[in-house]
Amino acid sequence: MSGESDDRTALVLSYSDIASDPRVRREVDWLTTDGWSVDTLGLGQHPAPEVREHYELAPARDWTTNRIGLLAAHLLLPQRLRFRALMSSRIPEPLRERVRAGRYDLIVFNELEFAPWLDDDRDFTPAALKGLHHLDLHEYHNPDRRRQTLGARITGAHYRWGRSHIGSVRFTSRSVVNTPIGRLYADEFGIPTPAQVRNAPPYVADLEPTPVDPHEIRMLFHGLPSWSRGFTEILAALRELPPRFSMTFMLTSNPPVLAMLRDEISRHPARDRIHIVPPAPMREIPQRINEYDVEIVFYKPTGINLQYAMPNKFFEAAQGRLALVVGETETMAPLVREHGHGVVVPEFTWESLRDTLRELDAERVIEMKARSAVVAARLNSASEGRAFLAAIAAGVR
Repeated sequence: MSGESDDRTALVLSYSDIASDPRVRREVDWLTTDGWSVDTLGLGQHPAPEVREHYELAPARDWTTNRIGLLAAHLLLPQRLRFRALMSSRIPEPLRERVRAGRYDLIVFNELEFAPWLDDDRDFTPAALKGLHHLDLHEYHNPDRRRQTLGARITGAHYRWGRSHIGSVRFTSRSVVNTPIGRLYADEFGIPTPAQVRNAPPYVADLEPTPVDPHEIRMLFHGLPSWSRGFTEILAALRELPPRFSMTFMLTSNPPVLAMLRDEISRHPARDRIHIVPPAPMREIPQRINEYDVEIVFYKPTGINLQYAMPNKFFEAAQGRLALVVGETETMAPLVREHGHGVVVPEFTWESLRDTLRELDAERVIEMKARSAVVAARLNSASEGRAFLAAIAAGVR
């Protein structure tokens, strides 16, 4: 089908800098390990040595970057023309020629930004449609997300139109971060439940759980700085936890949130036991967090994605051989109970978090960290890669 060789060729699309996008990078790894020749389209430069050719998404057209032009695009252009002006016109012409000619046996669409492209007959010719087309939805895309402000209401119609392509019959397979979110899509669009492909990183075989100091149990939150990720509850719990607990936030860049967090810590009675440290490179996270003892993943279920959250850090903590503290969710809590590598907080309150943490001593944490080493070998990108490849294979025409 590629017309150039007997190799299977795949194109991975993502409206992100693929080099720093953990899930998309794993997709590239899974495909290349399975024998595919992989090209990519996204923001930023060439993402990885194993990528054969990378196509960088061109900057937006000048007239769409100012307020009047953007308003005109959203209010005056029909949906298909609007998508062409805002998105498909940014796709390099050499890549579009390859798509038209049917040079790809598989095209992987990440999230929604490129989904309408599949229904554009200018590029997805009969030759192009002979291949497989996989949609990785990642998390839940809420149809009501963009209705809060005037600008959001104006652009919301385009977002919802793009979202409607989730059910396109041209997609041969779909995946999502977990089955509960997959069922939401299946019920709404009348499609088979997308395959579960969790955000688990590669297995790190050469790490051991570090010793636990009974006088300092080192707790950690690493990743995106956001108050919706339990910061309020963690800080409140620390006000009444015994001195044996310290807390470290290993956070990516978000200056307003970091400034607010630093301000809160400066006035906190346990401020000497609370630290903020720089983030680790994506592929070094397990090694960098290994010195800690307990990862806190305590997300109040204030929205669907938080209700069904199963974030990277949940699996990264196991690879780092940390114990876990999670809230009572139907995604993370059952796994923690099954494997015994952490504890579940029964209520989403700071008091419940405080009480759960207060029960932990060094002996219990040592036991859970040992079990996390077992979980690391079982739940990692290898197991999720098999699910991803099986979903694609199930879509064979």
